[in-house]
Amino acid sequence: MKRKSLQGFININKPKGLTSFSVIKRLRRFLPDVKLGFVGTLDPIATGVLPVCIGFATRLENEVVTTSKDYVITGLFGQSTDSFDSTGKIIDENPYDHIKEEMLEDIFPSFRGSKPQKAPIFSALKQDGARMYDLARAGRHIEPKIRTVELFEIDLTFFDLPRFTLRITCGKGFYARSLVHDIGLAFNSSAHMTDLERIRSGIFGIDSSICLEEAEKILERGDVETILYPTQAVLPESIKIILKPKELQDILNGTEVELLGNVINEGEKLAFLDSNNLLVGVGIFSNGLAVPNKVISNE
Repeated sequence: MKRKSLQGFININKPKGLTSFSVIKRLRRFLPDVKLGFVGTLDPIATGVLPVCIGFATRLENEVVTTSKDYVITGLFGQSTDSFDSTGKIIDENPYDHIKEEMLEDIFPSFRGSKPQKAPIFSALKQDGARMYDLARAGRHIEPKIRTVELFEIDLTFFDLPRFTLRITCGKGFYARSLVHDIGLAFNSSAHMTDLERIRSGIFGIDSSICLEEAEKILERGDVETILYPTQAVLPESIKIILKPKELQDILNGTEVELLGNVINEGEKLAFLDSNNLLVGVGIFSNGLAVPNKVISNE
């Protein structure tokens, strides 16, 4: 695949201590002429699945299906911090000896479902156009944001006071740190997160991920295709349409085309492919026509 047309995803297993942007910076050394991005920020304290977007894939974050993610979270009872995790300053300490394993499991139903959640002030959310963690570090007053998030599943996998480990499945925008903090409050105690591993993001799982150092070695050899997920593979909700030459030209020009011989429902998402099975655009089916929304020629 030519560097100009390179596109897809690399499933990176992010190490602890790096920001998501640092991962991109390291990979960019080997792909200097290609756009790079990622789906779903991981804080420096976190490890695990970080899907890295390459080329046209960087424009498709909203189309990529990552509606649910799985995490393994380790928490510590007895102390709360200003960041809700172990990187922050301890701001409160409370007894925790009264907390039992069965008590912890009994409160899980109150956290499942769609609920309002207070985000940590040390977060990438914005206030007045600035990242909240930048404002917090500068000592500015911050009004914690409360957003509706969804927790699908929560299970206790380890309990030995003061430590406990959870495995959760959640939706977009969910803060694991806030969950641990709120669990501490539920027992009139305190708690903060000490470790976080994302083990799945959409179709990307930890078992199929590649460590950053190994990815760098592969990229240095010029073998990026061996670890690249095709862009269309992460668009399972889209109907794949292989375009004929005239249709391809029209789609690349942003022109609607009639798809003869295809049975497609109104409003269906479409993924447009060329004869080489390369994704060239995405769109929807409307009023009997394929309508392109984003095409590769507009990069």
